[in-house]
Amino acid sequence: MFRNPEVSRLLAISPHLDDAALSFGAGVAEAAQDGVKVTVYTVFAGTAPPPYSPVAEEMHEVWGLSPEDDAPLYRRKEDAAALGHLGVDHRHGRFLDSIYRRSPDGRWLTDRVVGPTQDERRPGIDPDLVAEIRDDIKSVIEEIDPTLVVTCAAVGGNRDHVTARNAALFAARDKNVPIRLWEDLPYALFGKARAVELPDGFGLGSPDFAPVGAEVRTRKFEAVAKYPSQLGMLDGPERNLFARLEEYSRKTSPQHEYGETTWPVVH
Repeated sequence: MFRNPEVSRLLAISPHLDDAALSFGAGVAEAAQDGVKVTVYTVFAGTAPPPYSPVAEEMHEVWGLSPEDDAPLYRRKEDAAALGHLGVDHRHGRFLDSIYRRSPDGRWLTDRVVGPTQDERRPGIDPDLVAEIRDDIKSVIEEIDPTLVVTCAAVGGNRDHVTARNAALFAARDKNVPIRLWEDLPYALFGKARAVELPDGFGLGSPDFAPVGAEVRTRKFEAVAKYPSQLGMLDGPERNLFARLEEYSRKTSPQHEYGETTWPVVH
């Protein structure tokens, strides 16, 4: 991780249950190993009662869950195991993943799944939802008193990622806490990265690639493997998630090492 002696308490804001581990798992593992108190707060981890959208039902089937299974609860258990393996604490937010939400006109917000890392959604970010999440993140900040907040850059344009990122930006600014953004994986692996457009008043600094050793890399990969519901979409003979993570990182690294990229936020 970007080593900074001033970072003693790190709060990672993860949109979904697996995003932090996939995109910044090595960073949080190394921070914890260095003695930093790390907490991962996952925004869209709320439990959704039926009826479910057709997309949610399709995703549950892909995840290997029956209609009777509580999918968010199942995934929260995966997340607790994965983050525990990384040596960090976890908090699960109350907000629903977009596959369980409706738009103001009553239609399901998510229309159909396009691929393993991108779905088709109605345009526009709900400012009221951003404000609600911002207030919850501010409460977590007040409790944990982090010296640094890290969240996603939303390079894939996913609605939930953009919503969580914007809420974290506003909350960190309100609480005068520095914030960095991680590169969303596996979006970048599958060619889904887009230009990052931050809210007015925020800008990206220069990218910082932070290499890690083999032990930390292995711990991250082991943690990601603790999300079996997601591996059916992300890994397999034709996708080879872990090989592609390794290959992408070494292409990105100036020294062909394994690591992760973050950006400081300026405002």
